[in-house]
Amino acid sequence: MIRSKLALIDVSEDNNDSLAVKTDGMLLCGVEFPAAMTGSAITFDFSMNGSTGWVDVFETDGTEVSYTVSAGNMVRVDPSGWAFASNGYLRVSSNGTEAADRNIVLHFRHS
Repeated sequence: MIRSKLALIDVSEDNNDSLAVKTDGMLLCGVEFPAAMTGSAITFDFSMNGSTGWVDVFETDGTEVSYTVSAGNMVRVDPSGWAFASNGYLRVSSNGTEAADRNIVLHFRHS
């Protein structure tokens, strides 16, 4: 039985949104950044089909889910904090337009 999932996503040059990644009902538990990132923070968008209807992901207190970029490192995402498990898609948005293609790895685990 698969217990975890790694999803490599790309934030394309001159863009700040990644490709969509299917969550498969799993919890996001970590974000691994490349050594070079133009942006200093990331946020998340959600869609049921991965191509349309994107909405921002917010905490229950009304604040947007955001993580500080730690270039070349992994940031632990506490899944109990926002407990995001869905059969939809996530997209990462950088707060800066990336100067080159950036590969970000999302780490998921079963709830």
